[in-house]
Amino acid sequence: MRNMSRKQLVLVGGGHAHVFVLEAFARRPMSGLEITLLTKEPMAPYSGMLPGFVAGHYRLDECLIDLKRLCDAAGVHLIEGAAVGIDREKRRVFLANGSPLPYDVLSLDVGITPDVDEIAGADAHALLVKPVSLFAPKWQALVARATASDGPRRIVAIGGGAAGVELILAARYRLTASQTWEQRRQDPFTYTLIAGTGILPGHPPRAQRLARAALTERGIDVVEHDTAVEIAPHHIRLRSGRQIASDAAIVSTKAKAPAWFADTGLARDAAGYLALRPTLQTLTDEDIFAAGDCATVIEHPRPKSGVFAVRQGPILARQLRGHLETRLLDPFVPQGAYLSLVSLGEKSAIASRGSFAAAGHWAWLWKDWIDRRFMNRFNR
Repeated sequence: MRNMSRKQLVLVGGGHAHVFVLEAFARRPMSGLEITLLTKEPMAPYSGMLPGFVAGHYRLDECLIDLKRLCDAAGVHLIEGAAVGIDREKRRVFLANGSPLPYDVLSLDVGITPDVDEIAGADAHALLVKPVSLFAPKWQALVARATASDGPRRIVAIGGGAAGVELILAARYRLTASQTWEQRRQDPFTYTLIAGTGILPGHPPRAQRLARAALTERGIDVVEHDTAVEIAPHHIRLRSGRQIASDAAIVSTKAKAPAWFADTGLARDAAGYLALRPTLQTLTDEDIFAAGDCATVIEHPRPKSGVFAVRQGPILARQLRGHLETRLLDPFVPQGAYLSLVSLGEKSAIASRGSFAAAGHWAWLWKDWIDRRFMNRFNR
């Protein structure tokens, strides 16, 4: 039973930013405060390790954050479910089952959803990268089918961003690198990357060249400046009319904000993401905070990337505590230049920051160290 005489902080979503909030309140509890985490899954996938999981470098359990354990440590109530709406006047969050959840202060870290409205058949015939929790078992099933003589052989990734590049290279490493030379000669896999806006848009030119060289060296066909409009069981049709043979399509193209945001009355940016102040409060309601990919700090927009959700985590924890205690908050200015690490299938990666970019095994070791340190921090 909830104690309504205490302040109610409700965290919606088990994203990267909220795990920092759980850790912060576990380390330093706040008297008179009751915290609830509403999440679809008690084991939250860490997206930074997804390409390593696809390549076979990590087990699935190594990529999951145990939210229940974090909640137990922080004395937080965990509710498995999804939010579908907010009644700001009565200060309630509505769950998918119709139940209301009261709050005094609310924080949203619910991520984004795939935007495949313009690709017919994607929901039925493709492996959508988001949400990761659904992608992971589908990938494992694909690997199992690929071991059969009549299993899928023509693998296609759609999306030329970091996720698409990483996943097609990881898929090649997992499926092809384990074959003997005779197996490759008799029953070869083929790989294609459909990159409508080019390779690694938004990354420095040298990083783009390094990625292109890695794709070419590994025999991956790249289709640029053409986009997928239909995915069928054995082919992908492009806007130009061209068809690409495909037995398995992995989609990591653009995403969108949750549809239920539109009915909350909260201000949103042009793309539908929650509009935030530099304090991570929504423009519309100072008692509602947000972080991660589902929101945009209007004065300091940044790419939708896990690195920014992780950076926002400690800031969000500090802002929530400050708002509950004094309501006096300092604005947060995110960094401009940031480190990007793009894995290349085997244990190598591209590291870039600003105009600098380089690749090698050392970059993968760096990425592996960062990812494992992050996971160890929350799963100890």
